[in-house]
This record gives sequence, C-alpha cells and structure tokens, in this order.
Amino acid sequence: MINQLKSRRDFMKGTAATLAGAAIAPASSYARIFGANDRIRVGVVGFSDRFRFSLLPAFLLNFKSNNFEFVAVSDIWQPHRCRAQQ
Repeated sequence: MINQLKSRRDFMKGTAATLAGAAIAPASSYARIFGANDRIRVGVVGFSDRFRFSLLPAFLLNFKSNNFEFVAVSDIWQPHRCRAQQ
C-alpha cells in the first residue's frame, strides 16, 4: 500500500469531524438514563395513619411513572417505625 501524504488542513478537517461525531453519539444514549436529578427520593417524617391511608397510596400509584423512591422513615413511636419497616 502506498502512503499518501495528507496536508495539515485535511488532517484537521478529519479530526474535527471525528470529534464532532463522537460528541453527538453518546449524548442521545444519556437521555434514556435516569440521573440523580431525575429521581425523587422521599423521606417520611411521621408514619401516622394520615400518611398510611392518604399519602402512601398516592405515592404508590405514581412511583413508577415519576421515579419515586422511599429512602427513610422517621417516627418517635416504636409501633409506627415497625409498620414502616414492613
């Protein structure tokens, strides 16, 4: 195979085109990934009857479509903490 010399200008054009293509290609795949800013992390303070019978069902109906995640529960009363853990 014969080595053909490329001019500096042709080399720069080819390099620029390659870098532009590489920058655009992964950007489309990142749109499908949920990031930290796309996830709603919920901490519950007070696992009372009001939360269990009104707010919890609302969260459970929408957690998949809105990417909800329960991460913590806090309550001063031991039986409520045990129910929350279950």
